Amino acid sequence: MLSHHEDRELKAIEQWFEESDPVLTRMLRDHDASRHRHLPAAAARVAIDIVGAAMFIAGAVLSQPIIIVIGFLLIVLAVGLHLATGGPRREEWPPY
Repeated sequence: MLSHHEDRELKAIEQWFEESDPVLTRMLRDHDASRHRHLPAAAARVAIDIVGAAMFIAGAVLSQPIIIVIGFLLIVLAVGLHLATGGPRREEWPPY
């Protein structure tokens, strides 16, 4: 909790910021950070896709059934994660 003095100073800084750069202030207020919180999880799911596919192909090329099975299981895991988390919501699409 801010003290009365700190609250006044913060409001003065906010007012100065709004007056000096209103376009940036508006952009920061309208910014939706919730969309960007999901990027690391999405990157992890895509990484699992790529590793699984690479292992599956490498196992097929090297004739190693265990690598094929592990790659296949990773692909199934990635598909399950994609389905469980879902895609973007209809109201969030398009992302721009």
